[in-house]
Amino acid sequence: NSPGTPSYQISALDSRLRLDACRDMQVSLPTGNRLVGRTLLRVQCIDGASWSVSVPVQISISVTYYTAARPLAANQEIRAGDLAPQQGDLATLPGSVILDPAQAVGRTLNSAIAAGNPLREEMLRGPTVIQQNQKVRVIFREGGIEVMNQGTALNNAQEGQPVRVKVGTGQTVQGTARADGSVEVGK
Repeated sequence: NSPGTPSYQISALDSRLRLDACRDMQVSLPTGNRLVGRTLLRVQCIDGASWSVSVPVQISISVTYYTAARPLAANQEIRAGDLAPQQGDLATLPGSVILDPAQAVGRTLNSAIAAGNPLREEMLRGPTVIQQNQKVRVIFREGGIEVMNQGTALNNAQEGQPVRVKVGTGQTVQGTARADGSVEVGK
C-alpha cells in the first residue's frame, strides 16, 4: 500500500554475464533492503537453470508531503493554514515526513521550524490528556477481565504515553494514557 505514484529504473546487468535459459524466476528483496531509493532485487531461476543475480534498481515514489507554510514557533499548535503541500520523491525525504495533514493539525511543535522545511512526526506532540496530580480513572485489563479504579496521575502524559498512577492502596502502577483522560493498565 503506497502513499504515492511509484516508478522504477532497472540497471543493466553486466554484458559479460552469461545465464542459462530459465523458464521461471523468483524476485525477492534481500534482507535489510527497502523498496524505495537505490536498492537491489534478487532474481533467482527456479525452473530450468540454477542461478541467481542481484539487480540494481532505483525506485521512486512521488508523494505529496507537507512543509511549514511560514516560519512556525516552538509550542505552536498546527492549523491547516500552517501547512503547504509539496511534491517530492519519498526516497529522498525523511522516513517520518508528514504525508497526511491530519497527522499534524491539532498537534504542537516541539521546536521552531523555518518556512519550506518538511514537517516530521518527531517534531510534533499531541495534546496533554493527563496532568500531574489529576484524578484519573484506571482501567486494569487482563485476559478479558476489566477492573476500574481511581488514582492520581504522577506525571503529565499525551495520548499513548506512559503514565504512573498512585491508586487508593498507595501502590504505584504504570499504564498508557488514553485520549479520554483514562489510564489503561495490563494487556
